[in-house]
Amino acid sequence: MTPPSPAKVAFLVVTWNNHDIVADCLESLLAQTGVVPVVHVWDNASADATPAVVRRYPAVRLTVSKTNDGFARGNNELIRQALLDPAVEYLALVNSDARLDPAWASTLVDFARTRSGVGALQGLTLDYYDHRVVDSHHICLNLRLQGVQYGYGQLLVDLPRAPLDLARAPVKVFGVNAAAGLYSRSLAEGLPDRAHGFFDQRFFMYYEDVDVSYRALTAGFESYCVPAARAYHMGSASTKRRGSAYSQRMVARNQAAMIIKSTPLDVLVHCAPQYARGLARFMRDIDRQQGRRAMLGVLGQWLFGLVTAPRYLGSRWRVRRAARLSSDGLMAYLGHDGMIPADA
Repeated sequence: MTPPSPAKVAFLVVTWNNHDIVADCLESLLAQTGVVPVVHVWDNASADATPAVVRRYPAVRLTVSKTNDGFARGNNELIRQALLDPAVEYLALVNSDARLDPAWASTLVDFARTRSGVGALQGLTLDYYDHRVVDSHHICLNLRLQGVQYGYGQLLVDLPRAPLDLARAPVKVFGVNAAAGLYSRSLAEGLPDRAHGFFDQRFFMYYEDVDVSYRALTAGFESYCVPAARAYHMGSASTKRRGSAYSQRMVARNQAAMIIKSTPLDVLVHCAPQYARGLARFMRDIDRQQGRRAMLGVLGQWLFGLVTAPRYLGSRWRVRRAARLSSDGLMAYLGHDGMIPADA
């Protein structure tokens, strides 16, 4: 039997003031083995030398935006560019503060080719500075309807080994972390509710990969973590430059939109008490750790998200119309840390 030809993979990177770290990322993308890599970079109006650093790599296709329109729009523009090439089979979204092992893409592609209906995959993403620490195994929602980066901060040796060895065994998951995630062309072209882009540009940044994963899962696409593929992530290198409370404000604002867009009514009713308790704990933790002013700022953004939720009702109609996953199927993910055995 003739082995399949190497897949063409478009690697997509959005940058913003990352001149000191982006070279390591790009070199790891250009060094991918077993696939045909093409690298696209969208720079979000960096005020530093980031574009100049990227231009040192002639093979990289750079677009420099005059304005910073956020992670979501930058990636949507790169996805549009990549899909103009009909030979591109997969889209790899990689944060500028991440680095991939040389076989990362080929390991994921080889696994995807053994299954039908695969929408997204990720490997085991470890801490950039300490490879003994997990950054992300996958992303999911819990029963409080909060986004979770599963495994974050755990020691690799402490990942559960039963009933599945999460450090070794592929597993079907709720969704993948866009810091280092691979998306199939079929998902990019078939994801429901793309009126505001593959990543909802109304989110700007944060929760946009949870939202994509939720829409994909609801529509019947499957996502997997394949731990043999390894990536390394610094974590929020761009948003740290904005201030410590920025991420909490964006999470609080976008969570309501994500829930409205995709959650079945019966699941929402079931999870409402836990959601309320989780929200109260979230606010208490910010108040205790960052102070009352920071907490009030986050609360204000949550209220803003709630008040503006009606603008997502059209999205909800489109997502729910395309739904293939039952409420019971969704609850199986919410109640089990977003994981189901790969052969299920």
